[in-house]
Amino acid sequence: MTAAILAHPATTRTMPHVAIAASACEVGGSAPLLRLWRSVPADAIADRDRVELRALLCAVTPLRVEHWREALAGDPAAAVAAALKLSGLDVLDTPRHDLVMSLVLLHALAGSDAARTTLAFVLQRRRYLGEDIEPLIASWRRSDRAAIRRASIQALMEALS
Repeated sequence: MTAAILAHPATTRTMPHVAIAASACEVGGSAPLLRLWRSVPADAIADRDRVELRALLCAVTPLRVEHWREALAGDPAAAVAAALKLSGLDVLDTPRHDLVMSLVLLHALAGSDAARTTLAFVLQRRRYLGEDIEPLIASWRRSDRAAIRRASIQALMEALS
């Protein structure tokens, strides 16, 4: 199923590790790495996990995900926009959603408040799947209500830009 969702354009296969990462993704070997955003609190994500996740995300291009290249190039607004456009309940447990949210995770770890807020928002939606995600939400959400509101507005503005 993952192979049908992911496209691996020839232009992204210029680096030697790309073919390995793409193959691992196709066989599901990278699934735990792509689920970090929904299973590990913010302070428990290791630097090694970040590096491996970044390498994996550079190796694939998900189909029908707008702003992927911009988000991968370092634009947190593009990552937020991609996540918000892909936030329906019917996609919460798909490999494509895991890819997009993993990219949002990287931006959140890099310090983007909008990405942190978007991550917390999408994690709240996982309640519909019966998951206990309160500790994860708490690890991403700021405790200051004004900061949460500013980040929410920033995320919305970035998604609309």
